[in-house]
Amino acid sequence: MRNENKVWEAILDKIYEVQREVLEKISSSLSLEKPYSASVTTILHCYTRARFDKKYGLYRPIPTNINTLLGLLFDFTIKVVLQGYPPPDHHYVKEYEDSDGNKYTIHAGPDVVLGDEVVELKYTSMPLEKIPLEHHELQLKIYMNILDKSGRLVYLTPYGVKEIYYSREEALTDREVAELARQFFIEKKSPRYDWECQYCLYKSLCPLYRKPEEVSQQEP
Repeated sequence: MRNENKVWEAILDKIYEVQREVLEKISSSLSLEKPYSASVTTILHCYTRARFDKKYGLYRPIPTNINTLLGLLFDFTIKVVLQGYPPPDHHYVKEYEDSDGNKYTIHAGPDVVLGDEVVELKYTSMPLEKIPLEHHELQLKIYMNILDKSGRLVYLTPYGVKEIYYSREEALTDREVAELARQFFIEKKSPRYDWECQYCLYKSLCPLYRKPEEVSQQEP
């Protein structure tokens, strides 16, 4: 008997291949100067981290903690179960304009589209009573706006599963999406959520880093 890594290396190779394509699309869609452009997930996170990632190319296709790995495996498996292999690559684009006339091109890449519903798959170690998480809801509701569909958040956690349905009327409005984009591109909100700093590659280098004792909200 001996320890080996043949199977796990094959799994990591596939994760790397899939994640590299995803991150390349996110990076290629990002323009921090006019004309403004970004993915939905990008505008819902820290501006400074996005700027550093774009400038220094530090996107990481391979997960470095077990929760991220479990999330990627859950995401890929359910996509295949619901849509077949290989799962389709969903990509949608919509332009928004704020009250000052600034225009933002927002790219959506939902996990699953089933009929008149858009479905987002999430793995988290958070207790069931603390979900849904705000940024997950915002992500889904922006997708719902772009696709003009109802939506579902499907959670897998160590404590059980949860599925939440949102009617089409609960989608964010164009004005609400434009305001989120404005906060990212114009106000350069950094971080958007205090907890982001604890998971950031740049926390030891960033003057905007917020220490753990300053954080009121925990893990994403």
